[in-house]
Amino acid sequence: MGAISERKLAQARRVSMLAEAGDVEIIAHFYQRAEVKALAHYVGGSRGLYDWVLKTRARAIMVCGVEFMLGAMERLRPDLEFLVPRKDAGCPFSDSVGAQEVEMVRRSCSGPVRPLIVADIKASAAVRDLADLVLTGEPLWPPDFDRRSVHVLPALSGGNPDRVPHFDWPGAVCQVHQQVGPQDIRLALSQAAGAKIAANSLCRPEVRALADFVGDSQAIFDWCAAAPGGSYLIVSETGLAESLREAFPGSRFYETEVEVFCPNMKLVNIKDLLACLEAFLPQEVRNQAQSLSAEAGT
Repeated sequence: MGAISERKLAQARRVSMLAEAGDVEIIAHFYQRAEVKALAHYVGGSRGLYDWVLKTRARAIMVCGVEFMLGAMERLRPDLEFLVPRKDAGCPFSDSVGAQEVEMVRRSCSGPVRPLIVADIKASAAVRDLADLVLTGEPLWPPDFDRRSVHVLPALSGGNPDRVPHFDWPGAVCQVHQQVGPQDIRLALSQAAGAKIAANSLCRPEVRALADFVGDSQAIFDWCAAAPGGSYLIVSETGLAESLREAFPGSRFYETEVEVFCPNMKLVNIKDLLACLEAFLPQEVRNQAQSLSAEAGT
């Protein structure tokens, strides 16, 4: 976890002991703080986190991410208990389009061709419920639709534009990823010649056009994992490159000089994890964790 105070180290040990005693798994998005990811049982993008939740046998899951992720997970596994260390961790991009707006667009479209409503996986649960297609990195086309005879009207832009014909929804952009421009890519490449460019699908169209690969954070991670030892320019929230360097020390990962930093994703800290676990677990489990800590000599 790098340089960290003794107090935080003690809190981190307490978090680990409580999670073990209470059968709680901690999962964290790539964009979370390094100190949080170091305590997680699994670190991944939205899709990776959903896959983990589907397979886990834990009693409860602590979700270190933002609000739209929790809504999707609760629907995937209604049998699980979910803990949220920060309930104020929202996502402006996810909130930029609401269910009422999607309904209005659907009603306003007339003609012989039915409009296909496409939602990014980052859309709110209410918007995803109205969608015919949800973009999860690879589009999940409904089997009864002919792709050549539909108009695609996404509820959020930012899926994979190379695979799905679409119209951007005005105002539905991620202000974090929109900070990087083509000039920033060219400047970064002058210092990282030969690096392949992996751009987040929420980046500007002109940035995506320069990339060797476009996808969400999980897709970018998987793409880099498939060719270890390579050289990559990662155009995404800075936590992704941080996680890639940790996972693949034999590869070289560069970033632009623009600090692509998501303040919402960085809200959660070790203190929040500890407070959440202390509030959730019964006294006997907390006592058990204390005993484990004593036995470990911490």
